[in-house]
Amino acid sequence: MIPESRLIRSELTLRELALPDDVLLARKSLIRWIALSLGMILPNESRRLLLDILEVLVEFHVKDEEPTTKDIIARLESLTKEPQNPKAVYYHLLRLKDSGVLVRKKGRYYLGTGESRNLREIFRELFMKKADLAFTNIDRALEKLENGYR
Repeated sequence: MIPESRLIRSELTLRELALPDDVLLARKSLIRWIALSLGMILPNESRRLLLDILEVLVEFHVKDEEPTTKDIIARLESLTKEPQNPKAVYYHLLRLKDSGVLVRKKGRYYLGTGESRNLREIFRELFMKKADLAFTNIDRALEKLENGYR
């Protein structure tokens, strides 16, 4: 039996979703749509904190600011009008970092690698890089399989 769970380095989920006009009308709708499209949340999932963190990170990014964890928590509290659990915020930041969406340098967070300012480029580059890495081994396995039938 193949120890599948130990072989998984990362996962890539992309969903092709319709983009209705009403989604384009509100930032929160757009954040949820993007998170769903990029596989960050599941359909009908209500992980509000992750969505709020993503919204705050996009806001900081667009304003060309590199927030600290304290900055993120303060902005979340301002946005939601309620105190935030720092452990829960750290957990989601770590998950975003582990997935490659975020990078942390000298205590500050950046979307992507911190080099690009364009959100489209950041997410496209991240997912294309993951797909290319996955297909490196997929190609090798398919070639071996093909050759096994010759």
